[in-house]
Amino acid sequence: MSTRHALIPLAVVALASCGGGDTGTAPTAAPVASVSLNIAAAQLGVGQTMQLNATPLTGTGTVTTGTATWSSSATSIASVSSTGLVAGLAAGQAMITATIAGKSASATFTVAGSGGGLPLAAEVTMPGNTFSPFLTTIAVGGTVTFRFGSVDHNVIFANVAGKPADIQIIRNANIARTFNTRGLYPYDCTIHPGMSAQVEVK
Repeated sequence: MSTRHALIPLAVVALASCGGGDTGTAPTAAPVASVSLNIAAAQLGVGQTMQLNATPLTGTGTVTTGTATWSSSATSIASVSSTGLVAGLAAGQAMITATIAGKSASATFTVAGSGGGLPLAAEVTMPGNTFSPFLTTIAVGGTVTFRFGSVDHNVIFANVAGKPADIQIIRNANIARTFNTRGLYPYDCTIHPGMSAQVEVK
């Protein structure tokens, strides 16, 4: 009498040996909690460019994935490409913003016009009850930093078109103001009569 042996298909054996296994689904990227830029503030001349890079971060500060969308608050002053290349177009100031998954970060770009070699930044100190120097000259789009010491002062600008915001009474602080329009900007400390000075923007 002959004995018959059942044949088990190889495919069934292969499936039995898999035991479920990996479904092949890729891990989900951690959500974006914040965006970091390689530049916080910068100065450009008209016609110059600078590359901004945006990095998406998780809540613990580790790098995750995401593509930035770029925008400029003043496209006539500074433009930004889809890859974050910023170009200076005209004198003034613009905020360049990168947005990734609803989270944003911005950098301030000051674009200088034809200032004839004038500085884009200057400082005013307050020795005693005086402003030093009395006359500060900067290029259009430049910034003046007022350095306040241990005595209370303020900076109140004359009512001139294009003037920046006044600085109220303060001490032991450094406060900057940007001048985007050519002209002469007188200012006073109203706490101390006769404490006056000027910013000239060319």
